[in-house]
Parts: sequence; structure tokens; C-alpha cells
Amino acid sequence: MSSVNRIRSIPRMNLIGFVSPIIGLIGILISILLLPNWTWNDAISDLGSWFRKDFGEFQVISAIIFNASLILTGGLLFYFTILFIKKTTDIPTKLGMLIFSGTSLFLLMVGVFSEDFIVQHAFAAISFFLSYPFAMWVTGLAWLRFPQQRWFAVLSLVLPFLCLWALITPWAGFAARELVSALGAIFWIWMINYLHYTDRLSNIFEKKKVESTS
Repeated sequence: MSSVNRIRSIPRMNLIGFVSPIIGLIGILISILLLPNWTWNDAISDLGSWFRKDFGEFQVISAIIFNASLILTGGLLFYFTILFIKKTTDIPTKLGMLIFSGTSLFLLMVGVFSEDFIVQHAFAAISFFLSYPFAMWVTGLAWLRFPQQRWFAVLSLVLPFLCLWALITPWAGFAARELVSALGAIFWIWMINYLHYTDRLSNIFEKKKVESTS
């Protein structure tokens, strides 16, 4: 089977889960390349400013690409999490993913309200970085009940502390800390999508069916 056919064979939900974060990362990378005066000591959101002129002559183009990629990524991740919530029959899992759906909407709002909208942007950005740790913790606590997912449950309980440490500890420029912290959330949702795609979450999706036949 060719690579194209393999990609086409991936269910739409899983394909969206895999591809959507890549869109945002590509948008960030292109914006960085467009603005030679931007540095990792600045904020990532500076790439999406419509009115700054100190980073380079392609600021508006960078803003279009950066904000559009975040809006698209946030919207697709929200769609993915809603489909996931509909599929699972485990209530605590639904709660964890519901929190992450909020994370997705906050990411979308970061793209809609660039840093030029100071109050709205600050609310969206802070809510984004504070919400996904709770999605991980709730999901991790829920999955401790399942031997098949216990290793991932432990990871989900530990990873948020690493993400928060990476964000608030001055080990690098602010943008680098933001990106590393966000990459933790991307890795987490990718892993959930991979577990679902490889049918390693069947107990969570089929729990009620098993109970009804026992």
C-alpha cells in the first residue's frame, strides 16, 4: 500500500487528530521565517500582531498565516475532541476531553484575538496554558482504573507539571518556553489519537456494552 493510500485509509477523526497540530506548527515556522527581527526572547504571539513594524516588512503576511493556522488548528482539534466525546462511554473520560475541547477553543481565540486585542488575547492565551493540564489530570485519574491505559494515565498525571515547569522557569527565551509547553499538549493529544487509532481504547468505548452482557 502506498503512503497516499495509507493516509486515505485513516479514519477521518484520526486523520484530523494527527494533522491539526501540524497545521499550527507549520504556521508558526513560516511566520518565524518571515520575520527576521523576531527572536525566541519575544512572545510567540508577536508573530500574529497586525500592527507591529519592528520584526520585519512581512508582519501582515505573518499575522495572516499565524492567526489562520491557530484558528484552523483550534477548530479542528475541537471537532476531534467532540467526536471523541461522542464515541466514548466513560463519563470521567468525557469530562477530561471536554476540558480539552475548551483548550482547543482557547487556541482558536488566540488566533481570532491577536495580541493587538490585549485583554481578549491575554484571557485566551492564559486560559489555553492553564486548561490543558487539567484535561490531562482528569483523564489520567480516570484511566488509572484501566490496566491497559495505566502507563498513559501516569504519564498524563506527570506531564502537566513538566509543561508548567517549562513555561514558568526561565531556562530559555519566552517563546521557546511557550512552544515547549504547548508541544507537551500536542504530544498528549497525539498519543490519545494514536491509542484510539490502534484500537487500544476499546475498553473505554465498549465499557457499557460489556457490562450489559455480563
